Amino acid sequence: MKKVIIGLVLTLSVIIVGAIYVYQTAHAPYAQAEQETITFLKERTDLNDVKDFYWYNGEKTTFTVRGSNESDEEKYYIVKPDGGTVITLDVAETLSEQNARKMATDATDLKRILDAKIGLMEDTPVWEVTYKNENDRLGYYIIDLKTGEWMRSVDNI
Repeated sequence: MKKVIIGLVLTLSVIIVGAIYVYQTAHAPYAQAEQETITFLKERTDLNDVKDFYWYNGEKTTFTVRGSNESDEEKYYIVKPDGGTVITLDVAETLSEQNARKMATDATDLKRILDAKIGLMEDTPVWEVTYKNENDRLGYYIIDLKTGEWMRSVDNI
């Protein structure tokens, strides 16, 4: 009986260590992109304190950081990795994540929201709300970050 318990403990230990390794390996590109983007922004902008990081893969990949500057003004810093261009927006002048999620919920037959992130679509800052619909299929609801206007929906993917 002792050998069985030791065998089970060893097996569970290997499974747990393996799961941790797989998670860290899968998460490494995200963590690296986040760190590199924050470092880039702190060197080139007035970013002082980081609150959120968004990785958007639409037409082109963009990285967005929500943070504050030394004057405690909250801003979005949207970075285009292909040229290093930074677009800075005042958070107070944009649609909040909570409102973007509510708009997607009100406009679609969704079962649950998976994620909301900021990116660029045709050089327009947008919220992309990712959700699962009633059929358990993936959908996207895209809203203009500045005006709150609906731009595009993609459903049943």
